[in-house]
Amino acid sequence: MRLLEGRADVRVQILATPSESELARALPQADGVVMVMERPALTARLVELAPRLRVACRFGAGYDNFDVAALTRRRIPLATTGGANADAVAEHALYLMLALAKRGPALDRAVKGGAWPRSLGNVELRGRTCAIVGYGRIGRALAQRVCAFDMKVVVVDPHVPGSAALADALPQADFVVLACALTPQTRGLMDAANLQRMKPGAFLVNVARGPLVDGQALAAALQAGRIAGAGLDVLETEPPSPENPLLARDDVVLTPHVAGHVATAHERAALACAQAALAGLDGRLDPAVVVNAEVLRP
Repeated sequence: MRLLEGRADVRVQILATPSESELARALPQADGVVMVMERPALTARLVELAPRLRVACRFGAGYDNFDVAALTRRRIPLATTGGANADAVAEHALYLMLALAKRGPALDRAVKGGAWPRSLGNVELRGRTCAIVGYGRIGRALAQRVCAFDMKVVVVDPHVPGSAALADALPQADFVVLACALTPQTRGLMDAANLQRMKPGAFLVNVARGPLVDGQALAAALQAGRIAGAGLDVLETEPPSPENPLLARDDVVLTPHVAGHVATAHERAALACAQAALAGLDGRLDPAVVVNAEVLRP
C-alpha cells in the first residue's frame, strides 16, 4: 500500500467486503485491478464493465478466478506474483511429503494418546521418484529441494520440452506432486483413471488447486489401498464439509490452503503485486510475470 500510495497519479480504492456487485460498481472507473482474494471471479461480464482497464493483477500464483480469454480479447495483461511465494509453497509441498513418508501426524497423535509405537510404515525419500506436475517457478523450486534428498525427479508439463506424459509418469512415481495451474484442461486431472495408474503405495500431494483432484475418487483409492496416502493443502470445497471422508483418514494430511501464507513470502508477493500494477499502468510490464504475454506484443 505504501508503494501504491506513493504515486501521486494513482488513486487506490479498497473493496473491504469484495463481492461481484461491488466489483461491478467499481470497475467502470478502474484503470487497474488487483485481486487479493480468490473470490469473486473477474468474469467476462465484469471485464466488459471496465472500459478503462489496462492491467489486472493476481496476488498469488493461481489465476483461475480470472477469465483470461476475456482479458486477452481486450489486450489487458494479467500479471501474477508466482515467483514471490514459490519457495514457501515448495517448502510446504516438501513438508507434506515428509509428513506422509514419516507418518508425522499419526505418530504425534499416538504419543500424545499414551502409545509408543516403534513403526507405522515409515519410508525414506532417498532413492524414490517424485513426479512434479507443473514445472513453473514452484515446480522448479520443489525439484531443487527433493534432489537434495537424493530423489529422482520426473517432470510432467506439456510446456516443457522433453517432459514426461502424465500417464507414463504415474506408474513409476512414489510421490506425485501437483503444482500446476487450474485450467479447463487440468480440472479433475487426478480422476479415478489416473489414480488407478499411480504406483501402488505411492503418495499424492496437492499444493495447487483443489479441483485438480476428484475427492471422491481419491477417498475410494485410499480406502481400497491403491495408494498409501495424500497430502492436501487444497480441497475441492474450502473449507470442507464435515462429511468429507478425507477428514477421517489417518493416511491423509491436510492443511487449510496456507502453503504460500508465510509472512515473509506474503510481503514479497504484496510488493511484487503492487510493482506489477504500477508497471502495467506505465506500460512497462515484464512479460515473465504475465499469463497472457502475447497482449504485450505490438
